[in-house]
Amino acid sequence: MMKLPVLFIVSTLLLSACVTQKADLSLEQTVNRYLEVYQQRTDFDTFLSFYDERAQLEDMVYGHYAANRAEIEQFYAWPTSQVTVLDNKPLFSIEQQIIDVQQRVAIVSGEFHRFDYGGDKLGPWRFLIKLQFNEHGLITYQQDWINYTPKAMVSDGKNLNLRID
Repeated sequence: MMKLPVLFIVSTLLLSACVTQKADLSLEQTVNRYLEVYQQRTDFDTFLSFYDERAQLEDMVYGHYAANRAEIEQFYAWPTSQVTVLDNKPLFSIEQQIIDVQQRVAIVSGEFHRFDYGGDKLGPWRFLIKLQFNEHGLITYQQDWINYTPKAMVSDGKNLNLRID
């Protein structure tokens, strides 16, 4: 008689472990796919599809705030930007990637490689990016910390230490 409840509990725990592992892989796959699309910088529509309609982006050093996906689209503007990555490298390299499945957060650090932007040679720039995901695997919040140089590029940025309502 005691075997049935024990068997039920063990079965439930095993099934829960399988579901958690699947969710872990799903978020990890989403993060990896997002970073791959971002690195290649060729498919803007796919890149934007990773963001929820109400996603917010804060570029803390540059001082830019985007309140939704449409503003994120304007901020990145791949189709009209004049970016050419130099030295036969991808746009960026990843040094570390931390994913917390329970909180649906990814922290990624790395380096943007040298690139040409409208005739100006820029980079390399070290970065730290925090991505918050919703239950559907879409980015709801992104916080960028990028070591922009020359510093004159960011001298007119807004102070995002002041809360935006």
